Amino acid sequence: MAYVIDRIENSIAICESLGTGDTIEVEIRVLPAGIKEGSVIVKNGNAFSLDLDATNRRKSELADRLKMLFDKHKA
Repeated sequence: MAYVIDRIENSIAICESLGTGDTIEVEIRVLPAGIKEGSVIVKNGNAFSLDLDATNRRKSELADRLKMLFDKHKA
């Protein structure tokens, strides 16, 4: 199951499922190094891994959407 890190509060990452939109709370200590808000992580059993390709795709898609919104307001 793939999740995006919505936010980090103290030592807890609030993660949203990319499939269902449900949220889970995960202690940061069990997550891979380098995670931050917007990172995509994949849960395999009890372990999590960082999916850099999916993270970069989401970041690019969100930047494109934001650009389209600003371009639309300029017209």
